[in-house]
Amino acid sequence: MTSPRTRWVLPALLLTVALTTTGTAGAADGQAAPARSPLTGAADETADGVSAAPATTVQSAAFAAEDFCSRLPAGARTAAPDAVTACVSVDSGTGTATRTKTAAPAPATADLAADDPAGDGIGTEFEPDADDPEPPAPSCALTNQGNWTWSRTGGMCLNGVEVTYTLYDANGKTIGTGLVQVDSTLATSYKSLDLNETITARLVRVTGDVKSLVVKMQVDCGAGCKTVTKQPWYGSTAMTPGTERTGKTKYSGDAFAAGTTRSSFRTSYKMYVTMPGAVPVDPSASWSSPATGEIRCDKEQPRLRGCVIPTDDIPVLSYSSAHEKYGIVVPIYEEIMKRRGTDILHAVNQTKANANRASTCTPFTSLYPGQTGKDSCDEFPPASTEEGGQDGDLCAELTPQVVNGLWSAPATWPTRPTSGNETCLRLHITQRANSSAGGVLGSLRKYQRLVDGDPFRIEFTA
Repeated sequence: MTSPRTRWVLPALLLTVALTTTGTAGAADGQAAPARSPLTGAADETADGVSAAPATTVQSAAFAAEDFCSRLPAGARTAAPDAVTACVSVDSGTGTATRTKTAAPAPATADLAADDPAGDGIGTEFEPDADDPEPPAPSCALTNQGNWTWSRTGGMCLNGVEVTYTLYDANGKTIGTGLVQVDSTLATSYKSLDLNETITARLVRVTGDVKSLVVKMQVDCGAGCKTVTKQPWYGSTAMTPGTERTGKTKYSGDAFAAGTTRSSFRTSYKMYVTMPGAVPVDPSASWSSPATGEIRCDKEQPRLRGCVIPTDDIPVLSYSSAHEKYGIVVPIYEEIMKRRGTDILHAVNQTKANANRASTCTPFTSLYPGQTGKDSCDEFPPASTEEGGQDGDLCAELTPQVVNGLWSAPATWPTRPTSGNETCLRLHITQRANSSAGGVLGSLRKYQRLVDGDPFRIEFTA
């Protein structure tokens, strides 16, 4: 059936727009619509015209300090016969953290046994667009001393925490100190439930009766996670000033509670600082990752399981009107979001997405029956969002096209004119354009680990 020339009632800018490139495109061609001003700001463009992911905002939280004291074990008094008490204080190194004091428990041998590390019919809105590159490997910079820093997909770092070991004699006089500085970097992955961490401890300096120190560590994580490698290093070799110990720990976020598909947890750390010859007792320093930086792992995507650290920095879905495959639909998408009065959508799972798609696109009459890929139903807002799934009879049914260098979106059927107030769409576009537009959302969903209920922002660029 030939599409009528009746134009959809839209602002003048969207009714007829001159192309910035030569040629003519219709619904069957799936070519880009002309460049226009963005609704919420432009993303950077890569060399091939694909919108690059926006910069991730780094979150930060101050490190909480702690003090711990205990009587010095007899085995350590050979090197420091006057020492009676050993105290360990853990601080941010900035002198601004709030301090708490922990009473000394009865001495007990710590369990520091080594662990053997363990080995280790979907819609396009749930799969990445083939044009979208893999995101960069997660990384976080060891900056902002004494603070935790993290981002949604960039992992979590702790920089420059200072652990001070102090010896006191029977009169409470300081007779020796040692300063240990600790850094850690933890990487999450959008395609794995394994979380790998590197921890480094440096003995910066000693004074008085403290000539060297033995530093051991153990890590753990909360419910929903299991610790695969608990200790970053093994052995009891004493550290002297200027030396450091570096090692790897590993967690797995696959300890989901029965009947659940995601978990959120924090990591925790115990440091054992002793004089050479002393048996480690209850940890002399301990800390946990911040409550505002909980790691979330899930198994809600069709193919991949993975982890992120959710933040207030909402992921951004960027559509470019210059995109060669799906660009023809962008002006209509943008107009609908303006009518809705928001740039925020919310993800749903695949079961809900299937129901939403059926609600909007069933039944659907093809313009080119029997010609595979020439026509398809593109619903907007997307079926894989809470805002999708509106009754198709209430949506504007349009056929975007470019004729003689002019873009328009006429009503598909003369018997179904549009009012100009609809807030949802049924578009007739090629399967190629439809799959590409859905794949852009699929990329965001996959790489940002969007799960049921997660918000994301949609923006439109030239």
